[in-house]
Amino acid sequence: MQFQTLENQTINELCNLFNAAFADYVVKIEMTPENLQDKFDSEDVSLEHSVGLFSEGKPVGFIFHALRNSASGKMAYNAGTGVIPKFRGKNATVLMYEYILPKLAKYGVKEVVLEVIDKNPPAIKSYKKVGFTILHELECFKGFPDISSPDKPLIVEESADKFTPPEHFWDWQPTWQNTTQTVLRSGQYKTWSILRGNRAIAYLTGNPESGRIAQFAVDPDQRWKGLGTSLFCLFAGLSSNTPMVINVADQSGQTQDFLKAIGMTLFLRQYKMNLILQ
Repeated sequence: MQFQTLENQTINELCNLFNAAFADYVVKIEMTPENLQDKFDSEDVSLEHSVGLFSEGKPVGFIFHALRNSASGKMAYNAGTGVIPKFRGKNATVLMYEYILPKLAKYGVKEVVLEVIDKNPPAIKSYKKVGFTILHELECFKGFPDISSPDKPLIVEESADKFTPPEHFWDWQPTWQNTTQTVLRSGQYKTWSILRGNRAIAYLTGNPESGRIAQFAVDPDQRWKGLGTSLFCLFAGLSSNTPMVINVADQSGQTQDFLKAIGMTLFLRQYKMNLILQ
């Protein structure tokens, strides 16, 4: 087995590798080259700082890393790890990290973060062997709201670009894939805001084609009045796929309670893990 960075691989090669590695995954994931390129662009994936496992010159495993600056310095995000079935059980993830971590450290990366499904013990074991530690749990929900939107008419404004969310509405920080930076760079998301006068008092940002909701929040002074429910019902009516909310990190549990109350179902738990580089 050999290791090298991935900047010389084509998007089609990487897409085929991704799909082969995730063909038997706990959650069905299948990418088109266009989908994967959008993921790379929106999440700031750097193939020069990503690593591939090769056998006889062909890629058989990968770790994609995205890079951004944070308040504490440069941060890397594991945007995907996969190994095709034939090459599993050979310590591949650990070996890929042994290859790439010195390069990340040399580039100035201070912290590496990732998410891993809680029902994937081999992956968790590998990450812990590398030195990652669990920070907290994340929960994922899906389903169509099974309650009706309130009858009271609301003023809703749709925005497809450059929406700046009112972060003071937030009770918890979105994970990398759902940050405002990712959403704006993607171009696949729209935002619906409920207005009072000229001010947004609630909003939801989602991709109607995929059904994925990246962000939603309500002004703390306007909660429990049906505003969030109205936005979820609106989005569900426009969505081509089952609405889903990935990686809810609300440690108070209030966001999870809301999602369950409107009829969404918990379908996946993940752990957020990190590794501090010296």
